[in-house]
Amino acid sequence: MTKTSAGITMRLCLIIACSLVLGACADSEPERPWPTKLPDNPEDGYHYDGSSDPYYEGWYYKVALPSQDDAFFFIYTVLNPLPGSQMPAEAFLYCGRQKTGETVYQSFPVEAFSASRKVRDVRISDTARATALRFAGAAADAGGACDWDVWLDEGVAWKETMGWLTGQTGLETSWTVGTIRAKASGRINFNGVSYEFDDGVGYCDHNWGIIFPRQWIWMQAASFPGSDAALAASGGTLDLGGTEIEAMMIGLYLDGEMITFRTQDFDTVDRQAEKGHWLLNGESGNRRISIEAHCDPATMFHLLAPTETGMQPRAWESLVGTVSVTLEQRASETDDWLIVFEESSEYAGVEIGE
Repeated sequence: MTKTSAGITMRLCLIIACSLVLGACADSEPERPWPTKLPDNPEDGYHYDGSSDPYYEGWYYKVALPSQDDAFFFIYTVLNPLPGSQMPAEAFLYCGRQKTGETVYQSFPVEAFSASRKVRDVRISDTARATALRFAGAAADAGGACDWDVWLDEGVAWKETMGWLTGQTGLETSWTVGTIRAKASGRINFNGVSYEFDDGVGYCDHNWGIIFPRQWIWMQAASFPGSDAALAASGGTLDLGGTEIEAMMIGLYLDGEMITFRTQDFDTVDRQAEKGHWLLNGESGNRRISIEAHCDPATMFHLLAPTETGMQPRAWESLVGTVSVTLEQRASETDDWLIVFEESSEYAGVEIGE
């Protein structure tokens, strides 16, 4: 038996084993139906205009399981959907397990992809579906197999993530955070290792456009002990009509309020980043924020990202970073700054792209 055929045989065995387990569970407990009423959020729906080429659009989910000391990502993407595109065209499912560094990537024909424009409701073949309240699927490649079924409470959305740029067409890349934090429950099976959980922490964001930025950073954190808080931040070097600009966005959800710092809103946001260490400082009116993130570089995936020649390894990401946030405010420009929030989150997502 060749190495390739052995790998395929192993993959099929994993899928069959998963199916048997799921079938046994189904006999004892009927499958819950998919939610029929989804949060109305066109910003998190499908944006393709039917003519852009190249083009990508993807929805990224992260599930942290602190009680299991593990975390996972799941990505649903379409790449270059224009009929007859000369660019590499596909839909794909991409998932990874933090504890082992394993990933699974399965490609599908573009025609297998469909999505709603009004709400987050994405489908790839009969294998996978993703909404704001539930996402599920199965993927396999020569290296392994993964299947998942995860439920989210409605959580918190960061509406108009990009400020006044929200809804603008023709941007090189756009970003929205449909779920900055949510309680996650369900099951994940990755290469035969299974988790069932009701205490996970969920997150979802969504990118679309022509190409990823030249350079970028991203971070996400939602495990601040004892606090009603969650953080998302992203930005990088973008091309705007032939001119390179630095764009950066920070959103801190704190006690029911979304506090934002955006360069496009003329806020000050400075960033420094290298593999394993990130520093952000922002100021908007009478508020300022300092964020420091770090991870062991040995924990970082080297992930594929869209380029003009298809998917290429460009992103370094860890799902077990630590993010420390300090938020200060003052009543007026003549008053002293006072710390109103100072906490750290483990099991944070951190990324640098190059």
